[in-house]
Amino acid sequence: MRNFKTALAGAALAGLALTAVAPIATAVPATAPAPAAATAAQGGGLTVDRTVVHPGEQLAIHLDHGPEALSWISSGSFVRDSEHPMGADEGVAHVVRDSGGNADAVATIGDVPPGQYVVHARVGGGSVPGVTITVR
Repeated sequence: MRNFKTALAGAALAGLALTAVAPIATAVPATAPAPAAATAAQGGGLTVDRTVVHPGEQLAIHLDHGPEALSWISSGSFVRDSEHPMGADEGVAHVVRDSGGNADAVATIGDVPPGQYVVHARVGGGSVPGVTITVR
């Protein structure tokens, strides 16, 4: 009976040892490339030609999105002349160029109340940090 208990305890300890080692063995090395959305956020990402705008003006937008696909650029301050891909109550910028991991877009500022609005983008499976603009 003692041998069975010893074997059982040894198996349980071995299982715990494997459990503790598994996360280390599957951890991503520090030298692995960051996801494109994170890279875009650190390396420039989303930029606008100016941060203070008035209703009716056009805003030029640039996005460095790397190898990931650009889904959309939107804001509550943009004219809603097309349906948002996810049904959000926001206007979507019109992409005029998208090549080599860089996209340029334009958006018209809608007749919205003065205030601050976030321009944000969806790239690949994640969101790119937004840029705050002020509508006067």
